[in-house]
Amino acid sequence: MADHSFLSRIQRPTRYLGREVNAVHKDPRAVNLRVALLFPDLYEVGMSHLGLGLLYDILNQAEDVWAERAYAPAPDLEAYLRLRRRHLASLESGTPLRDFDLLGASLQYELCYTNLLNMLDLGGVPLLASGRGPGDPVVIGGGPAAFNPEPVAPFFDAILLGDGEEAVTEMAAVVKEWKAARGTRQELWQALEGVDGVYVPAFFEVAYDKEGRVREIMPRGRREVVRKRILADLNLFPASPRPLVPYCQTVHDRLNVEIGRGCTRGCRYCQAGIIYRPVRERAPEVVGNWVETTLPATGYEEVSLLSLSPGDYQALPWLLNRLMDQMSPQGVALSLPSLRADTLTPDIMAQIRRVRRTGLTIAPEAGSDRLRKVINKNLPEEEILAAAHRAFAGGWQLLKLYFMLGLPGETPEDREAIAHLAQRILQSGGKKRRVRLNISLSTFIPKPHTPFQWEGQAGLEESRRRLHEVKDRLNQPGIQVKWNAVAQSWLEGVFSRGDRRLAAVLLAAHRRGCRLDAWSEHLRLEPWLQAFQEARVDPEFYLRARELEEVLPWSHLDAGVSRDFLLEERRRAYQGISTPDCRTAGCQNCGVCDHEQISLRLAEAIEPAVFRTPSPEACNAPPAVWYRLTFAKLDEAKWLSHLELITAFYRSLRRSGLPLALSSGFHPLPRLALHGALPVGVESLAEMLDLALTAPLGESTIAEQLNGVLPPGLKILEVQRLFGKRRPPRVEAAKYRVTSPEPVFSRAAADRFLAQAEVWVTRHRPRQAKTVEMRRLVAALAAATPREVHLTLNIMENDNLKITEILEAIFGLTDEQTGSLEILKLGSIQPQNPEAGGLGPRPAGKIQASR
Repeated sequence: MADHSFLSRIQRPTRYLGREVNAVHKDPRAVNLRVALLFPDLYEVGMSHLGLGLLYDILNQAEDVWAERAYAPAPDLEAYLRLRRRHLASLESGTPLRDFDLLGASLQYELCYTNLLNMLDLGGVPLLASGRGPGDPVVIGGGPAAFNPEPVAPFFDAILLGDGEEAVTEMAAVVKEWKAARGTRQELWQALEGVDGVYVPAFFEVAYDKEGRVREIMPRGRREVVRKRILADLNLFPASPRPLVPYCQTVHDRLNVEIGRGCTRGCRYCQAGIIYRPVRERAPEVVGNWVETTLPATGYEEVSLLSLSPGDYQALPWLLNRLMDQMSPQGVALSLPSLRADTLTPDIMAQIRRVRRTGLTIAPEAGSDRLRKVINKNLPEEEILAAAHRAFAGGWQLLKLYFMLGLPGETPEDREAIAHLAQRILQSGGKKRRVRLNISLSTFIPKPHTPFQWEGQAGLEESRRRLHEVKDRLNQPGIQVKWNAVAQSWLEGVFSRGDRRLAAVLLAAHRRGCRLDAWSEHLRLEPWLQAFQEARVDPEFYLRARELEEVLPWSHLDAGVSRDFLLEERRRAYQGISTPDCRTAGCQNCGVCDHEQISLRLAEAIEPAVFRTPSPEACNAPPAVWYRLTFAKLDEAKWLSHLELITAFYRSLRRSGLPLALSSGFHPLPRLALHGALPVGVESLAEMLDLALTAPLGESTIAEQLNGVLPPGLKILEVQRLFGKRRPPRVEAAKYRVTSPEPVFSRAAADRFLAQAEVWVTRHRPRQAKTVEMRRLVAALAAATPREVHLTLNIMENDNLKITEILEAIFGLTDEQTGSLEILKLGSIQPQNPEAGGLGPRPAGKIQASR
């Protein structure tokens, strides 16, 4: 089991519990290969990523392989680990990263590179591949940033280009055999090079000319070019029936299913549209069956159908109809991220709003039709306006819009057109509707393997000037503007187009404390500028336009699309000529398909059943039957915050199979009311909540079904049906038992405190400090032993204190001693008058005896 002794000293401890629904735990002695999958960003971002969960499931299907997870630590955990000289460890078993056989790192975003270095450093792993010995883990990367991994190439033993479903097990087998044979690092690299799609940086040497450009990339292994790995058919690897379900909220807090990979639209700025070619779609029947079986086992309240362009999925109307017939009675909503304006039909909107109107996004990317032709965003202004009008008429009051600044060929008139288009979209909502727009602005980055890879990127000052110009024009009623920090886009441009010399910059930036730079509150540009200076690297060199015949840092890595095709697309861009969609216009000869094994795999359209709006009678919910539940919150569950506890109950209730009564309104949820908020880190045997069902059930049945799905540490102790008017319980005081690993509780200190009529202390809260009288809060206090104290705290309408604050003041505890306390709430004291709405004191019962 993982060591959780540090959780009391950090914020959001649920990030590091590793006890999610479907988390895999194995006996380390029963496996031959131990893998840690690293996501170099915070937990709430990494848990939203579909790919990591997919590889986690594939690897753990092998009995002799155990794949675990680790995410970038927040600053408070990093500080604790460095202070205590402890290593970053996996969530599932608490094993330090240095003790794994294989570390698989997800390369999603260039601004996470220093996070990865920080994870390796904290995990006790040598940063450079050349510095690792036979006892160190093998470090392999993969993800979209792997298509130009040169800035991080020296840190990896190998990097996978392309799809990982098949390759991950092949790479694991290579590492397992190498480990058994006790081979050298050179032998490992040679074996990994034999896996299709795997790039071994040590087998390529780079030479530069006197201007600093790449002169030659010299292969030293068996391959001159590494071609990406392509999974020919998504249906060969069905979505995992065991998705990880966290107990806290994440960035994309929903059940995600990939309905298609790749995009045929051909937007010339879009790297994803190139590297994920060709389009491969999952069979709609398979998607429908998966959601029907998986959703009830997760407890999610939203399902998201993922694709770069889900509106192009021909079976979408049929699939939406099937899913919403199943999900709408349960109050489960459906979302379609990245839905193009020209695919937003009335039928699709009607299906989505059967539960609630999830967010709709339109991405014009450019303000004018002319510039949209340049980037091959074949979306005329009239289509954009028509889509917005349909959305507003369908009841949506908020639309999200995405625009890029600095696109090739952009003029001041194009930037002015952004505000003009936004105003016309607002007007399409009509005068009677109060519609709003959320507009996101970002800086164009000429990404590798796109037709614009040879273009230059605007520098810091020019990007700031353009951003402020457009922001000022959008400063009008009904419009809220958000933007990526210019410094973030600048750094992303440098590292996405860079070479191996940038590795020295990353090392210097890591030493200077650059972390979590994708989060604007953590980004500090000055240390980065110092790191460039220390490494003697000019960042502007990487933002320049490239000569067409120049050797690019990624020239030895093949994303599948031919160089000739990219050049032709660039030529057509400057002539304002659109390229049609190969889904409808036939093959455009991009080079990725061989039309034998690799080709478009499209789901066929299925005629959906006619959707009929339910009658008002069918929508009337039966009267709610209310129950009051008393539950324990112990062990790992004590680290759930109040909001996380509510989320855990919502998801557990949906998994329980109980006939739940749902709230009405925009966001249907199980009708649930928790009474009182327990501080994080405090255990309890006497928490209460009220739950509404649509039909009466036996109390023991409710307890049994809920206890079968609740997270570890939560347990229903008692269920009581409520009759008549439901009142919240009135609680006058709470009883606690507190233990300490050290003898810190003095009877003399307790007696001195009790002898005083008043004790004034300062209560510190964010941005506020207040003097509070503490003696009135303590009804009883007894130091049973130097390591155990019992106390009863009165609960007032205001000016209450945390139990830790009270103990600190009475016994003079240090922060270290306070963090080591084990606090258990034994019960609540309620008024004896039954009219007060209480149900009497809550005994601790059998669970207390077992503790």
